[in-house]
Amino acid sequence: MSTPTLLLVDDDRFVRSLLKDAIQESGLEVRLLEASDGQEGLEVAARERPAVMLLDLFMPRRSGLEVLAALKDSSPDTRVLIISSMDAEPVVEQAMSAGAVGFVGKPFHPLEIALAVRQALAH
Repeated sequence: MSTPTLLLVDDDRFVRSLLKDAIQESGLEVRLLEASDGQEGLEVAARERPAVMLLDLFMPRRSGLEVLAALKDSSPDTRVLIISSMDAEPVVEQAMSAGAVGFVGKPFHPLEIALAVRQALAH
């Protein structure tokens, strides 16, 4: 069985670093890739076919919701976890109905991220 690939898509380098640290420290055996905005995230997803994408909602070039919609065509097997400070119920519902498998609010605890990724991998 091959090592699953995780793609971290967030325009904030510090957040990507925190996510990376949380995943590495959890002991999950995964290959980590990063993208700094929604458009780059779609390009990497089309090329690499990640098992799970951790996706911010508000980014330049393409929003998280735009990425979710485009992923249905380009990488339909990728499971998407939304990681966002915008955690109002309508936003969460919109993301989940667009195809996300989970939602973690910012600021997050590293254990929350590890649990969400494990659940997405098992989904």
